Amino acid sequence: MHPDAHKISQQFPLLEQLQRLLDDETASLKTGHMQNLQQVASEKMRCFAQLEQMKSSNSEFRNTLESVPGRSLLTEILRKNQLNGQIIQALMRFNQGAWEIFFGNSQPIYTDLGTTRSTPANHLIGSA
Repeated sequence: MHPDAHKISQQFPLLEQLQRLLDDETASLKTGHMQNLQQVASEKMRCFAQLEQMKSSNSEFRNTLESVPGRSLLTEILRKNQLNGQIIQALMRFNQGAWEIFFGNSQPIYTDLGTTRSTPANHLIGSA
């Protein structure tokens, strides 16, 4: 992180709050404390929306974000958000795999077009 990025985050408490929320989200995901995750994710989305609004309405804020330390800070925020997204995707794949192990891999009976298919060969066998 650029040395001035911390100064920028202090000037704009929203950025500092967003960093804390992303760190909280990462900690919740890593420790499995999912009860906090929904609240943190909602607050994070609110902060991202406020950030977008500030970017479009405040030219000083926009200029600060376009500076080298501002871009560095935003890059770090986006990297953390992407990492959290990757953790969530991995957890979803794990849960889906566990579901299939415990309850079997049940293929849908109907296709998106409303036609039925045979399970073994997945060939269309009629329409609903």
